[in-house]
Amino acid sequence: MAVSDTGPGIPADEIPQVFERFYRGRVARANDSQGFGLGLAISRVVVENHGGQMSVESAVGCGATFRIRFPVAS
Repeated sequence: MAVSDTGPGIPADEIPQVFERFYRGRVARANDSQGFGLGLAISRVVVENHGGQMSVESAVGCGATFRIRFPVAS
C-alpha cells in the first residue's frame, strides 16, 4: 500500500530520521506547524509489530510517498 502527497517533500538528509520519535523536519519547524513528531514513529511500530515494513521516497518540492508492505500469509 502507498500513500502520496504533494507537500514540500523531505530533504534526503532527513529521510533516515522521519520515523524517529519526536522528529520534526526543518520545514515543519520553520513553518511552526503543530504536532509532536509521533505519528510516523507510531505507524512504523504498528506496521513492524505486524511483520511489515514502512518506507518513504521523497524529494524536495515533489511531495512524498510512504509505502507499507506486509508479508503474504501462507
